[in-house]
Amino acid sequence: MKPENKAKLQDILEYHVSLGVFKPEMLTDGQTINQANLKNITISNKDNKIMINNQANIIATIPAANGVIHVIDAVLLPPDK
Repeated sequence: MKPENKAKLQDILEYHVSLGVFKPEMLTDGQTINQANLKNITISNKDNKIMINNQANIIATIPAANGVIHVIDAVLLPPDK
């Protein structure tokens, strides 16, 4: 990790954090959710298969003391500004 990439890494990590608790049954097709880095993700929910940005599948959901952790099968890269 180079110091000049610190902001880029922070942006990627914050793109994986939603401010709020979103249980799977709350995620609807076409829904947009604002992330900690102030960029949006888009949910697709078809036949109970939930995808994020048409690239990452939610493969598990883990309840946590401070919310919910959705395990996904891809790294989400934030859109360029």
